[in-house]
Amino acid sequence: MKLKALLRLAKGHLIEYIVLIVLVIFHRFSYSYIPLFTQYLVGALNKYLNNSEVISDVNFPKFLIDFFESANGILQVAIYIGLALVIYQFIRYALMYVESYMKGAIQEKISKKLRVDLYEHIQNLNYKYHNNVDTGDLIQRVTSDVETTTGFVVLQLMQLIGLAASLISGAFQMYFINTTIMWICIAMLPVYAISSLIYFLKIEKIFDKVEKDESSMMTVIQENVSGTKVVKAFANESFEIEKMEAKNAQYRDMNIKANKIVAIYWGLMDFITVSQVAAVTILCIIYARNGIMDAAKVSAAFMLLGILIWPIRGLGRMINEFTKAFVAIGRIQDIMTQPTEYVNDGVLEPLIEGNVSFRNVSFKFEDDTNYLLKDVSFDIKKGETVAFIGKTGSGKSTIINLLLRMYDYEGSITIDGVELRDIKKKHIRTSIGAVLQDPFLYSKTVFENIAITNKNATLEDVKEAAEIASLAKDIHTFQQGYETKVGEKGTTLSGGQKQRVAIARVLVSNKPILIFDDALSAVDNKTDLLIRRALAQKEYKSTNIIITHRITTAKEADKIIVLNNQTVEAIGKHDELANQDGLYKSLWGIQGKLENEFKELMKEDISHAA
Repeated sequence: MKLKALLRLAKGHLIEYIVLIVLVIFHRFSYSYIPLFTQYLVGALNKYLNNSEVISDVNFPKFLIDFFESANGILQVAIYIGLALVIYQFIRYALMYVESYMKGAIQEKISKKLRVDLYEHIQNLNYKYHNNVDTGDLIQRVTSDVETTTGFVVLQLMQLIGLAASLISGAFQMYFINTTIMWICIAMLPVYAISSLIYFLKIEKIFDKVEKDESSMMTVIQENVSGTKVVKAFANESFEIEKMEAKNAQYRDMNIKANKIVAIYWGLMDFITVSQVAAVTILCIIYARNGIMDAAKVSAAFMLLGILIWPIRGLGRMINEFTKAFVAIGRIQDIMTQPTEYVNDGVLEPLIEGNVSFRNVSFKFEDDTNYLLKDVSFDIKKGETVAFIGKTGSGKSTIINLLLRMYDYEGSITIDGVELRDIKKKHIRTSIGAVLQDPFLYSKTVFENIAITNKNATLEDVKEAAEIASLAKDIHTFQQGYETKVGEKGTTLSGGQKQRVAIARVLVSNKPILIFDDALSAVDNKTDLLIRRALAQKEYKSTNIIITHRITTAKEADKIIVLNNQTVEAIGKHDELANQDGLYKSLWGIQGKLENEFKELMKEDISHAA
């Protein structure tokens, strides 16, 4: 399965692979003729210096032999051989350049496609998957695992083909020099093959553990870098360093274990290789003394020995890369085989105006028996501002996740009379703007962070949204105004500023349904009031859903829905609920005194304006 997955990556590059394979084979086969130039030169020296009548038999094409034999004297022969070798090597190196260029080009094409496919698939995985996966692990799979995989599919695969071509071409040339030496070289191939197979089976498990340990270490690094503020705030550096030390030591120990197996394998391969070289050396000496081989053939045999034996040593490196690629493609396939959230999707794309209806809606996680919502029913009309109030864990955010189709549900949810299950997830999400509790900002300018939800947004649109979100005054104090960089995750902004940027971002998108999931928690009461009143006065009337713990935020809503014990306890306006026994009245009794503060604040604003 893993091998098929690796080879499947080459799909769409068949012609390029065929050309590359031809070049690789030509490169290795043509290299086997290099020793023959030395063989002919030594033979020529023997002829002219020792007055030998014939030059050693050389497996050259006839036209090349004729060219060399046309020379007069040893110096001219050497020049002719050198000239032929230079031209020959120039052709080889020109084709090697094309080969290397094609390898790099094919690898980058496959890497680019695999990275995009993997990244897109990760984007389309469900909310539950992302809640349970380590970010550092995903980053490693999209980066180093992709490089390892594509490196094997192109570079190592061509090396393997080149190895086979070297063995065949080397044996072919050695056949014309001495068949016994050829068979001695080939005889050890089964030993190499069996040793390599055992090595592969052993090292694969080790490399799998190495990858997992590296992934764990990467996760610690990623979490620590992302949470630098928290670490410093609690003076927790020593604990984090100890945690990193432990993961790093675990990764080190597993690498050492892998290196021990590698060392044993390489030592064995070197012993076998050196033994072959020694055997061939002794045999060549015996054959030379007995007149079976001349000096020319002995010199060529030693050079061809390198083509036949030394590439085998590279087999260990190839097996290492092959094993790493097996582990890497397995980790990639583990993600790619995860079903996307769009496996279960609707097909409709109705016009969304903002009417929302829940009828006996219940929800629980698949691995849990406790319901987070139970028989929840309510209606929200187009253009209404509805606030949800409830204790922590009462299901307020769950309602938002259901509305965004992050999870499936029991019962019925309709948008403008159409069942939510029947609407495409992407369509409903493009119609809903959500400001979450912890807004995420990109390392871009203020303008880019606000306009990111609307590619056609102008500066005026962004300024208007910022004005409604009570952010415009803050932006005017920035040295570069709307072109100010906010830093990674908006680190240069305060919590309240980040939330207001997120609010402005949603407003500029002009969605029919806007959701504020505790989105005003980081702003003061006065700013909270100003934002809500600006929302109420804006020209485009969207359906506003506000999740909040503040009664003062909820009290001016058209409708308040009180959640308690995973169900709807009461629905009504502030005056009704404040006088009705239940959770809302209890909360209002605690928070009601803030009402006077609001009135005093507004009086001050009016007096200042006057």
